[in-house]
Amino acid sequence: MDTEKNPPNRVIFVHADLDLYGLSPYEFRLYAHVARRGECFSSLETIANICKMSVRKAQYGLKSLEKQGLIKKKIRKGRTDVYELTSRVEWKEPEYANKLETERQKVKESLLKSEISTEIQSKANEDDIEF
Repeated sequence: MDTEKNPPNRVIFVHADLDLYGLSPYEFRLYAHVARRGECFSSLETIANICKMSVRKAQYGLKSLEKQGLIKKKIRKGRTDVYELTSRVEWKEPEYANKLETERQKVKESLLKSEISTEIQSKANEDDIEF
């Protein structure tokens, strides 16, 4: 298809939460490839060629996207598999989300201890200054 004469009709939307997944350039390229097609039923070799990567990179990238719940794969016996995007509610939590939440909790606890320490110190200073 000559894109100058026949521009594509499909515009893809990239959800802001996709940034949380830290996709590699290969994974993002594959995600965009599937998104533009709606349903992608090309062979792995064709997908790899279109996305300018090795077949192995395409296999790993698609498997990673599937593991994260960003795409789903329909297996068709004797034919190529079909890949399609999943809705946002089907996405799994990013792997580091739990670590991030743990760190946030540590910061909150540290701030709380600091505030309590400051209050105690302030109270002690008030008690020392009594007239």
